[in-house]
Amino acid sequence: MKRIVIALTVFSLALIARDNPFKPVVSNATMGKATNIAQQYKPLKIEKFKLPTPSRVIKKVKFEILNVDGSVSESSFIVDKKIDWHKDIILSNMPILTDNKIKKTEPKLLKPFKFLSVLIDGNKLLLKTDDSMIRELFFAKPYKIAVDFKRNVSFYTKIIKLKTPPFIKIIIGNHGKFYRVVIWLDGKYRYKIKKNSNGYLIGLF
Repeated sequence: MKRIVIALTVFSLALIARDNPFKPVVSNATMGKATNIAQQYKPLKIEKFKLPTPSRVIKKVKFEILNVDGSVSESSFIVDKKIDWHKDIILSNMPILTDNKIKKTEPKLLKPFKFLSVLIDGNKLLLKTDDSMIRELFFAKPYKIAVDFKRNVSFYTKIIKLKTPPFIKIIIGNHGKFYRVVIWLDGKYRYKIKKNSNGYLIGLF
């Protein structure tokens, strides 16, 4: 009995030493108000975001989060993956049915003139010609690549509208002793022109 009294005395002193060990750090009333904050927002289903045209790699994704207790915190995730800025970035909080079949785009061949044809395959464009390239030029806003070829020829300016991103149209113009091929792009790219047995290959990246 004496031991029980001593134990109860020590326990009572411990309770006095603390303000109130049974009182929660956040009261039920406060927690209730904080929890109700989420009810003011619509449920997240699917949100789509467009990235700017120079985007090539997503390094990290950071979220600013409203917690159940009303506080705001940040959570970040390393991605380090290459992306295609033409496609939307999707944020979803619901199941998404995906089609694993990748639609393959067939190369597109254009023959505006006997001395020049154009082959488009993804981010590559081949100018098929036996003519020698004189110079190349790059213009920004709108983004376009101009390539001049040596040939004494006369023709009316030809405009070819495309539906094959990243290429949106090609304009071929006569300049007397040379002609110019202007390739309009749908955004900002780096490019490289390489001569091969068929002509000149332009690669975007």
